[in-house]
Amino acid sequence: MESHGKKFKREWTWEEWLASRAATRAITDKISPAPCRRAESSSDKRLRAAFDGERAPKPTSKDTLLATKDEVK
Repeated sequence: MESHGKKFKREWTWEEWLASRAATRAITDKISPAPCRRAESSSDKRLRAAFDGERAPKPTSKDTLLATKDEVK
């Protein structure tokens, strides 16, 4: 495989993570407006226990994500 000199990014700031999620959502919305997530996985039991029976946290507004970024660190 040919290398183009780009290194894999291993550390992300909160703002970079939010921007990457927004970009991913924009791309998947062009393909299919439905939620882009697996129907099930091997981690279902753990995820459902952590997120009140859901496999992921409920979607929140960008303002809520930005307000909670300090809690995540």
